[in-house]
Amino acid sequence: MSSLVDNQAEEITKVEQQKRSRRRFNIYLNGDYRFSVHEDLMVKHRLLKGEFVEPEQLTAILLEEEKHGAYLSALKYLEARARSEKEVARRLKEKGYEPELIATTIEKLREQQYLNDGEFARLWAADRFDLQKKGRKWVEQELQQKGVDKNEIARAVDRLDPEEEFRNALEIGGKKWRQLSGEPRAKRTKLYGFLARRGFPNATVSRVVKHYAGGFEGEAEDELCTNED
Repeated sequence: MSSLVDNQAEEITKVEQQKRSRRRFNIYLNGDYRFSVHEDLMVKHRLLKGEFVEPEQLTAILLEEEKHGAYLSALKYLEARARSEKEVARRLKEKGYEPELIATTIEKLREQQYLNDGEFARLWAADRFDLQKKGRKWVEQELQQKGVDKNEIARAVDRLDPEEEFRNALEIGGKKWRQLSGEPRAKRTKLYGFLARRGFPNATVSRVVKHYAGGFEGEAEDELCTNED
């Protein structure tokens, strides 16, 4: 940054809109290309042809441009889906931003409610639980990988209904049971492993295996139909 700043005011001799990014502009000082800025900063600092830029002003503009770039990069990353703070911080680090700037950007996004790890954990848990039929252990592990605080994870998982979790396990367990072949002991082992890998607690897995491998498949299916009515 310091190499871009001289010791005296410089004249803006050309402002050129970028072809690939229509909201960014190249700024020329004293006939030479010096830097590019987002149009928001160009308007804010009146970076127009014929204007003069003082060294201190230039330093401030370049710093603000870097902050603005980090902020926009984070917002773009959040467009596809909600993210945890750790995910956004990791993304900005990959983009080459310094830790201090990353922390400032995260704080700004948190204040504007673009980032909320508690809400993120709740929505993530509900999606995995209701739509993907995953167990609470699976949810916990994924949220840990995304850097969510353990207390937020605990609150999100505590909201999950154990009986609904059992019904989910019963549903997908029944489908799996009908696909399995071989003698009963091997089928029980395979069903247990299948449900455990999907993150269901041991007690829930044992309960489902008992329904199917214990000769209560018809009863289990009746229970599913009753709960769905």
